[in-house]
Amino acid sequence: MTGLRSAISVLIISLVFFATPLPGQERTQPLTLDLISHPGRIVPPGPANIHWRPHTDQFSFESSSEGDAAIWLYDATTGTKHLLLTQAAAGSQVDLDSYQWSPGGDRLLLEGGGNLWLFDVGTGKLRSLTQGAEPKGEATFSPQGDRAGFVANNNLFVVDLKSGHIRRLTSDGSATVLNGVLDWVYGEELAYRETKRAYEWSPDGKKIAYLQLDDGPVPQYPLTRFLKVHASIFEQRFPQPGDPNPVATMRVVEANGNGGNAAYTLRHGEEYIVPAFLWTPDSKAVCFLTLNRDQASEVVHLWSSGADRHPVVETDPYWINNVEPPQFVAGGKEFLWLSERDGWNHLYLYTSAGKLLKKLTTGDWLIDHPIFEDVPSYQVDQTRGWIYFESTDPDPRERQLYRVRLDGTGFKRLTRQPGTHALTLSPDGRFLIDNFSSLNDPPEIHLLRSDGTYVATIDKPANDLAEYSLGKTELRTIKAADGTPLEARLLEPPHFDPRRKYPVIVDIYGGPGFQIVLNQWGATSWLDQLLAERGFLVWSLDNRGSHGRGHAFETVIFKDMGQHELEDQLAGINYLKSLPYVDPARIGIFGWSYGGYMTLYALTHAPDVFKCGVAGAPVTDWHYYDSIYTERYMRTPEEDAEGYRKSSDVLAAANLHARLLLIHGVADDNVHLQNTINFIQALVKAGIPYQLYLQPAQKHGFTEEAAISYNNMRIFEFFVHDL
Repeated sequence: MTGLRSAISVLIISLVFFATPLPGQERTQPLTLDLISHPGRIVPPGPANIHWRPHTDQFSFESSSEGDAAIWLYDATTGTKHLLLTQAAAGSQVDLDSYQWSPGGDRLLLEGGGNLWLFDVGTGKLRSLTQGAEPKGEATFSPQGDRAGFVANNNLFVVDLKSGHIRRLTSDGSATVLNGVLDWVYGEELAYRETKRAYEWSPDGKKIAYLQLDDGPVPQYPLTRFLKVHASIFEQRFPQPGDPNPVATMRVVEANGNGGNAAYTLRHGEEYIVPAFLWTPDSKAVCFLTLNRDQASEVVHLWSSGADRHPVVETDPYWINNVEPPQFVAGGKEFLWLSERDGWNHLYLYTSAGKLLKKLTTGDWLIDHPIFEDVPSYQVDQTRGWIYFESTDPDPRERQLYRVRLDGTGFKRLTRQPGTHALTLSPDGRFLIDNFSSLNDPPEIHLLRSDGTYVATIDKPANDLAEYSLGKTELRTIKAADGTPLEARLLEPPHFDPRRKYPVIVDIYGGPGFQIVLNQWGATSWLDQLLAERGFLVWSLDNRGSHGRGHAFETVIFKDMGQHELEDQLAGINYLKSLPYVDPARIGIFGWSYGGYMTLYALTHAPDVFKCGVAGAPVTDWHYYDSIYTERYMRTPEEDAEGYRKSSDVLAAANLHARLLLIHGVADDNVHLQNTINFIQALVKAGIPYQLYLQPAQKHGFTEEAAISYNNMRIFEFFVHDL
């Protein structure tokens, strides 16, 4: 449910509301509507979109801190940087965010305006590779750097970078047949990387493997565009639990367009072909994963037109989280594989024939995949024989960098500063970039040697935090009813007085695959700070079902969403009520997406605990969400009818006692407005009042500045008035 998680990050960075300080809270400078609408004035944005230049110790990044948005190049050896390309020079049609390096490191490939663009680093010249109004995207270089693949109208094409000649490789693409690009549900629920691209060049550049999705059997879901004189309908292919899913086929086509089109179709018991896949180093076979519909059985395939071998078959009594393909080492004779088979996500080394050689990492901690990052969970320096990764060891509220040798020796922690670290390894394995932040430290970028030795600070943005009277966030650990430790955080108002009684707002998410209690910048949002400034305590807790604490911690919710999450949240409420400075009669709750679901579940299943709540874009009944996400945790409605009934907010709506504000984007194509409409219908039948805020033209995470501003104003005013 990547969209549900990304909506939270939109909310975190975009808070807008003016708050008047309480007496005694005088500051050098107040937080104002304008200032919070432009948080870059408080903490300037740092470099983004960092990529190492192939065959060098140089890396590129995007920056707008020096005026015009631009791509810069930094030399890790000399510590110098120079300008590559500005937005002004590229033109408004070119999307700098899309840039990627050629295999030779001499050119950049970019998208924008529906076309592809090539920038020559040596000459500084930018030229278009394609023309015409037909949108073209999901581009990538061939391994030799002489061609680029792309998708247009759901067909796969190749363009020769020298001659400009374009060759069509597929011709059966349509509104329902997608070649080399993902549909909504595959892109939302099975892609571990941000790109929607679903094709890969063979290492020798002669073939392209691609995923074909036939959405014809998938039911259509209507979405309405209201902001025109004549409203129009947009239909989205959206499988709900138990519905037919897209029919997936793995195909291979000759890159010169002259060969046939070999195909692997789903076999008995297979439901999904995972969209991340790769070729073996010798270009002879495609390595891809298949899942059954329950997502409890996963098969690694080494497939060519004449054979299909299964070196690994993974099963789990609940569900499988890993959808990353293996990484080949030792020239393709061995591969690395991530598995939660011991309850924690660890690395295993196999021969290509499927013989387990060694478990490379072990312990009650996990190797983590960076959220919202288009990188694998681990990065390999095959020349020196090291694997680099981010880990929850020693504290699940942090991410520290580690490395281990390919033979399992030399395990070493590379970073020590408390907080969250994310790495990007240089092509030759000599350097790594450490993206660091903590609750109190805005994002910094450090250059390290591969052994963790500090080299330089690439970016540490100046900020004006000291000019503001911000609340203090404390990380705390409490115990669930059965004694399980639960991680939480509490934000205290500025000038906190323990002799006072404070109202509390519970900021909740609670769903699988995500944490909100992290020692990371942005975990305490600007909205949290505004509420604290107004005199609220803000509390968050990661209940069982959340990410970061191992598979057993997460699978408690299996076939029974809502109940166990709420039990842990109520343990947090009991802890809050034990604090002398908490007003137990003034506790509110707020969440977005899965957090919206949990807000309504809490208000209807613990109706006497909360005085009020705000549910943003909530799932209100799991029948309404998509098949792949929901069935992973709940199975189909036919298999778990009782679980669907017990987990429904709609069926429990008559229990609502608290004051409620419902928020939803009318154009939400992730958690559809159907969810809120059905909950409202249940409230109407029960004669229960509510408040409703609908935002036209906005999807799951609001992106328009006016909509973001108004949304957060409504949330803030609701709690000020009702709590």
